[in-house]
Amino acid sequence: MNRATESIPVGLVEDDAPFRRYVAQLLAATGRYRVEIETAEVDAALVQVAKLKPRVLLLDLRLPGVSGAQAVERFLAQDANLKVVMLTGVDRDDALLECIRAGASGYLLKGIGSDDLVACVDEAVDGGAPMSPGIARRVLELLRRPAIAPAAASPSAGAKELCSLSPREHEVLTLVASGLSDKEVATRLGIAVSTVKNQLASIYGKWRVRSRTEAVVRLLQGEGR
Repeated sequence: MNRATESIPVGLVEDDAPFRRYVAQLLAATGRYRVEIETAEVDAALVQVAKLKPRVLLLDLRLPGVSGAQAVERFLAQDANLKVVMLTGVDRDDALLECIRAGASGYLLKGIGSDDLVACVDEAVDGGAPMSPGIARRVLELLRRPAIAPAAASPSAGAKELCSLSPREHEVLTLVASGLSDKEVATRLGIAVSTVKNQLASIYGKWRVRSRTEAVVRLLQGEGR
């Protein structure tokens, strides 16, 4: 992708008006992004997503009248290729894994620095799964709680899931779990980016997951991490 010439459409659904304006102005100032959707309401954003087809949607985790997971499901039903990145004010929130299960691509704390926020949007566009450090730690903590972990299963079931992957699929997913984008995985393995995407799509189909983040969660569970 040539960001020097491509203006990437982004959506922003956030009910804190000052923060919403800050993020919109920050992204617009890069010259790489144009904020096509800027609203506090999920229903209004759904209509706009269908028309404007943003590449990335920054979505407040807690909006009135709808859970974060429900909102993610509705947006992905509208556009399965949309990258939904959650915005949250706290890193200790049990709703995190529910949103991962629904297909969210990443999580950012609202206190993140401006440069880091833009870098995380860049990462999402490139196929990565951006997470603020505090969020990543929280996800690992939640994974240690079998009662709320996604697709909670026995160790034997996790082992069977891992065995269902080809050696190349396992290799690709392991690199994704280390935080690499599709392009970085392709470079590391000496394969095409399209091959990486095909391997991930195959994993999603086998494991019936909707995002790389949920696939990584399943990998960590299966390996007992």
